[in-house]
Amino acid sequence: MTHPAGLASTALVAPQLLLIPGLPLAAFTILIFAGRRLGRMSAWVAVAALAGAAGVSWGLSPTIWAGQQLAFSWPWLTAIDPRWALGFAVDGLSWVMLAVVTSIGTLIATYSIGYMRADPRFSRFFAYLSLFCASMLTLVLADNFVLLYAGWELVGLCSYLLISFWFEKPSAAEAGRKAFITTRIGDTGLLLAILLLSLVPGGLQFSRLSGLHHILPGADRTLISLLIFLGAAGKSAQVPLHVWLPDAMEGPAPVSALIHAATMVAAGIYLVARTLPLFTPQSLHVVLTVGLLTHLLAGTIALTQTDVKRVLAYSTISQLGLMTSALGLGSLRGASALAMFHLVTHACFKALLFLAAGSVIHATHEQDLSRLGGLRRAMPWTAALFLLASLAMSGVFPLSGFWSKDAILLEAWHVHEALFWLLLGGAAITAAYIFRLYLRCFEGPAAAHDASHAHESPFIMVAPMAVLGVAAAVIGWLAGSPGTHHPLLHVLGVTERHEGLDIPVLVLSTLAACSGIGLAWVAGFHRRNVLPAPLRPLGHRLYALAANKYYVDEFYARWIVQPFLAAAERLAVFDQRVIDATVDGVGRLGTTIGELKERFDRLVVDRLVNAAAETARGLGMFLRRLQTGIVHQYLLVVVVAVVVLSLALRR
Repeated sequence: MTHPAGLASTALVAPQLLLIPGLPLAAFTILIFAGRRLGRMSAWVAVAALAGAAGVSWGLSPTIWAGQQLAFSWPWLTAIDPRWALGFAVDGLSWVMLAVVTSIGTLIATYSIGYMRADPRFSRFFAYLSLFCASMLTLVLADNFVLLYAGWELVGLCSYLLISFWFEKPSAAEAGRKAFITTRIGDTGLLLAILLLSLVPGGLQFSRLSGLHHILPGADRTLISLLIFLGAAGKSAQVPLHVWLPDAMEGPAPVSALIHAATMVAAGIYLVARTLPLFTPQSLHVVLTVGLLTHLLAGTIALTQTDVKRVLAYSTISQLGLMTSALGLGSLRGASALAMFHLVTHACFKALLFLAAGSVIHATHEQDLSRLGGLRRAMPWTAALFLLASLAMSGVFPLSGFWSKDAILLEAWHVHEALFWLLLGGAAITAAYIFRLYLRCFEGPAAAHDASHAHESPFIMVAPMAVLGVAAAVIGWLAGSPGTHHPLLHVLGVTERHEGLDIPVLVLSTLAACSGIGLAWVAGFHRRNVLPAPLRPLGHRLYALAANKYYVDEFYARWIVQPFLAAAERLAVFDQRVIDATVDGVGRLGTTIGELKERFDRLVVDRLVNAAAETARGLGMFLRRLQTGIVHQYLLVVVVAVVVLSLALRR
């Protein structure tokens, strides 16, 4: 059984929660204003802030492991509702995310000191990195949808800044725009869900989600949960909103590691896990279908890609599909906890894979598989750690990926056998594409790159990779194995689990991993066609289909982007020829009327006014001449006036 995914309404007051996002936010503020003056020290400001946030997060572990929760809130909009407040809260689910984000973020920031050392915007990079982590931590800590949405949007902004960090490259600038626009579709769904929940008393508080099934009809909860999942699908790159993530590889390798392992793509999985009480069987069916489709389609695409980082990008999409599938299995048997368990193990080995790929690119300035090979001798540490991460990702016993992946397979077996076999096929595909990448990079003869100039990365880059290698090896056994009584799953609310290994599932998953590795060796490395002759034409067509990413980007370009651009061009022409012409015509008419009014005013009104003034002035001048001050002249005027009046009256 599991506990509800929502936060409890009663928790211990913990003001130190403010430090977790506050430290990286303070680092961002310092670096954005004083980063240039700090120079190389700016990197250590970011590392220290993230390490401090990690220390505070890990310091909460005794309380969380004891089954208690922590919270800190402050009043907001009290004039509208005195009970309304914003706040942070930590339970088992959010604590796991805090530990992942802060710990892996610290290691990636440390690695970046070596990777980005020659970049002219060195301090700016670490400022953005700090803001990215602060935004993600705010999202995780939020105890309500309003604060979560603020962190959600900040994460999207920071991803845009970091993906297009090298904006001088047109491809990087385009990738940033593509990520921002594509995820905005999902964000719109989440915003609509929040607006609908705001109409329900207490609907915005995570602590009250479990009770909403008494208030909201099933159809309303289905609609709201599907809108929430739309937001999660955008951030976590689920079909059909997955197209932004491969292009996001245009950013620096540490950015790719952070996005794929600990921050942006993990946000969607966390959101669904947090709001799972809202999901109905109908919406969970949609989640399962989308997750399974994403897992398999992205895995087959990864088998065909020739760019190192794009293979890893599609592998991330595939693994996120596996987590989403676990979420879609439902919450009755703790499937959400299994999804989070795989998120933790995936964060360790995927961060290591991206950092190792960055090490290869750093050493060779090459990332095309056709121009790589034989690097194991020149880069022994990177090769060994990449191999370790590949084995973990393939689910080889007893590395971390084995425990989380087999837990999901076992759960799928209990739900439906067909799901189990589909996910087992996905496990074989995972082993195939990741070992194809390893073998093409590190084994065999040196390819087009100059092997004599390839070198191992500096210690500042290798050390974080080594720490992640240890985590990729042991975190699954320590956190979720029967031998340790599934401690991570207990923290996540699962109170009943099968103790002991399921031998049939272990054997089948091991066979799947071995078959995938064998396929990578024969077809991916030695380039042998393993299909029977009659099936080879079909195989070539399927390979071409996957290599072209199932033409999803082309479909969007043909049926969405181009029609919108054409409509925009037509609207621009309409604006120029009709709207602008009308406005300009009205303006010209106004100008003409103004000119006519000016002429009438000048030639008629002004002349009449001037004539009246001249008349008055002339009359005044005449009358002024009569006022001489000489008495006998006044008497003369009186006599003349009397004579004139007398003559007039006589008539």
